[in-house]
Amino acid sequence: MSCKICSRPIKEKGYCSLHLKAYQNIYEKFGVWEKALEVSWMDYLVKISKNSLTGEWAKEVVEHLIEDESRNVKEK
Repeated sequence: MSCKICSRPIKEKGYCSLHLKAYQNIYEKFGVWEKALEVSWMDYLVKISKNSLTGEWAKEVVEHLIEDESRNVKEK
């Protein structure tokens, strides 16, 4: 099977090793942002997607997570 984002082999959670590391970093940093800025998960994703310091792998994961969240909201 391939990564949710690219064609590399899956390592864990549907991501290749590169996108998995980006996902883990995004998830871990959310706690810091949540405490400091009191932002929701979706607001956090949007903010880091627009941040010029966010890396390419992370931006790809963020775009995927935003799409998933949007789909989940529509399905409810």
